Amino acid sequence: MTALLLYENTDLNDIVTISYPDGYDFEGKVAYLEEGTQVSVEQLLEFLLVYSANDSAYATAMHISNSVVDFVELMNITASKLNMTKTKFKNPDGLDETNHYTTLNDLLILSKYILKNTKLIDITNKSKFYFDHNGTVKKFINTNNIIDEGFKGLKTGWTTDAGLTFIGYNQDYNRNIITIVNKSFVDQDKESHFFDTLKLYQESLSNFDDNSLLKSSDDVYMINNSFNSLSYLLEYDVSKFGNINIPTTMYLVEINNSIIKLSNNFDDEILKIPLISSEKAVNYNFLLSNVISKLVLSD
Repeated sequence: MTALLLYENTDLNDIVTISYPDGYDFEGKVAYLEEGTQVSVEQLLEFLLVYSANDSAYATAMHISNSVVDFVELMNITASKLNMTKTKFKNPDGLDETNHYTTLNDLLILSKYILKNTKLIDITNKSKFYFDHNGTVKKFINTNNIIDEGFKGLKTGWTTDAGLTFIGYNQDYNRNIITIVNKSFVDQDKESHFFDTLKLYQESLSNFDDNSLLKSSDDVYMINNSFNSLSYLLEYDVSKFGNINIPTTMYLVEINNSIIKLSNNFDDEILKIPLISSEKAVNYNFLLSNVISKLVLSD
């Protein structure tokens, strides 16, 4: 969230003069950025996302809001706008603090927003970066130990309360897979969250497939039900989705131009979903696949 606010409120080439709140103590993993040092926004994002430097988080807060309290308030306002309803921030660096919390689902919401609306993945995907301070060049290594295995991001971390944590993002095999690990055991080498991530990733590859219920050449038949509503009848085999108690004939009932109802009994609505288009059968391919996925998950 700290990186997102820096990204959305500045340009990458803007210059930041490092400053900290009064009484700031370097705590946890830090880069020991000296006050008065000038860095670009892109470099500050590298310290935040690649090296995971806590001091860069406080420098970000001071640059954006000139106050840690005001910046944390901005973090919470943004979380609320993103519908992260079970998240509350108390600091910009994520260290343990009373009433500072989030959930895996809220982390997923934030991750999807970042992937869709920013180019931060271009930074998290860096295995290392260099920083020249007063003629001394230092190399900083990405805290993501499995970046070479296709995980381009998004963020590592660990605290006493949270354990080892990692939000992973992988685009191999023509898929976009997000894995979120929290409370991973803090082993001596601090690598268990990466092992857990790889297990989750393999489970996804092994157990979840894309299934198409319709092809562009398939016919969808229009019929009239007892309520004289325009509807669509589709017969398909659902056995490949496992032991699910749903009929092999479903009716797609058009309610209006934006919402349809999937039902096998017109008096018993199963769920409502947005209608992409009612003109061509091909448009129902994505629609029905998502319907079945939701039914399987809810089952």
